[in-house]
Amino acid sequence: DQAVFVLTPGLFSEFFTVKQANEESSTFHVLVFGRGDIEDFKLKGYDIAAKAVSKLSKRYFRLIFVGAPHGKEEEVAEKLCQHGIKRKQLKVRSFKESREDIARQFYEADLVIMPSRTEGFGLAALEALSAGLPILVSGNSGFADALQKVLNGSNCVVNSEDPKIWAKAIANVRKKKRADRLQEIKVLRTRYADENSWEKQCGVLLKHMFDCFSGE
Repeated sequence: DQAVFVLTPGLFSEFFTVKQANEESSTFHVLVFGRGDIEDFKLKGYDIAAKAVSKLSKRYFRLIFVGAPHGKEEEVAEKLCQHGIKRKQLKVRSFKESREDIARQFYEADLVIMPSRTEGFGLAALEALSAGLPILVSGNSGFADALQKVLNGSNCVVNSEDPKIWAKAIANVRKKKRADRLQEIKVLRTRYADENSWEKQCGVLLKHMFDCFSGE
């Protein structure tokens, strides 16, 4: 079993447990979270996700979009299909609130991507990391900045908005054996947690406070 954590941009605390399957599936499921509304569609890079997966084998790769408003799953699917992905290569699901539902999404996926053109931080990808699930995040996100401070964290950062580059990055993750992918992300999760522990973050806060007082 692998623990999932409630996350803030810098801190971990245990939330619930996801048991990741070790068996390799013939279909590689790429998961993206969002609402699918017009405002977010371009900013969050949902079109990048659709175009990237559409460039990969239609037999072996699927995009799972989670977060569509209830009753508007087909509407969101149509928007995604306008960017080249075939309907049979796409699954759209409504917003999930319960921990069990979120855990199920992580269990069924092989990779979480966050191809945002702009992103303050990116908690969805951080939650995926905490669940021990491989991730790819946009270099335009605050989470990318945090990852690049961790050994090998930059391997999960895609510094491009080009769907072809994203497709290549996704394919490179797929080339690795599932057991190896899970082990690599488990190590990265531990390093990230060490870098962003409560103790270290509290120490940083205290230092800032002392600096403020001493500067008066």
